[in-house]
Amino acid sequence: MGRLSSSPFFASAPALLVSVVNLAEANAAFEGGTDFIDIKNPAEGALGAPRPGVIADICREYKGKKPISVALGEFPRKPSAAALVAMGAAQFQPDYLKIAFFSGATRAEIVSTLQEIRQGITYVQRERIPVVAVAYADTLSSESWTLEEFTAFAQEGGAQGCLIDTFVKNGTSLPNVLSRQQIAEFIVSCHNRQLFSGLAGSLKHEEIESLLTFGADIIGVRSAACGGDRLRGEVTPQRVNVLKSLFSQKRQTSSDPDGRPGCNRSLKVRPVVGDEDH
Repeated sequence: MGRLSSSPFFASAPALLVSVVNLAEANAAFEGGTDFIDIKNPAEGALGAPRPGVIADICREYKGKKPISVALGEFPRKPSAAALVAMGAAQFQPDYLKIAFFSGATRAEIVSTLQEIRQGITYVQRERIPVVAVAYADTLSSESWTLEEFTAFAQEGGAQGCLIDTFVKNGTSLPNVLSRQQIAEFIVSCHNRQLFSGLAGSLKHEEIESLLTFGADIIGVRSAACGGDRLRGEVTPQRVNVLKSLFSQKRQTSSDPDGRPGCNRSLKVRPVVGDEDH
């Protein structure tokens, strides 16, 4: 095994993140060529936390082969509870932890939750695990903050990246909730603060193809990798491979990555060890 670059993100196009619910789906995502393996439990919500046994199985199999992220869920007004859950997930040594914030979360709550999580992780892992702050696009109308302010709160709390998702999974995708300008501004705001950026939210193939030009670092999927049914469908290598081909085509046709809106090639992320071909 060779050492990867200090950044798992590509300068020419986003990385593909596939959310899985068990080891069998992780195997399928890996075989299909995903860049990231994301572990979550969609039966418990948009960012539902997975069972410990599932995290253990997948981290044991793929640690060092692919970057692994784990969803923690949402903990409104309970920073200490979020920190305890993060400590539990951290013992399996994933590469990233994701925490989401509901509508109504204040700046103080977002910052303190991220800080408590980062502090809690140090009790079980000497090396800090990067934390990703997640906002839900379909709750923004009732938020007291904008996406730009959210990225500022995330930076203040010590997060290393931000992801925008949708909370209600009724088939309404991210581009149906946010305008192209809002999505582009979110990415630029992340990069201006040295945060990596991620997009997710019931994305369809044609939407993914369009979003590849926006300069995000990660695009996350589940429904598109399991036949459109995030709860009853299963991730298959064939579907992941079709998605990966979209990303590969983008990399091949990108001749001027530095000119992309919001692109920042100096992002600092936790090193991972794995295949040279990753």
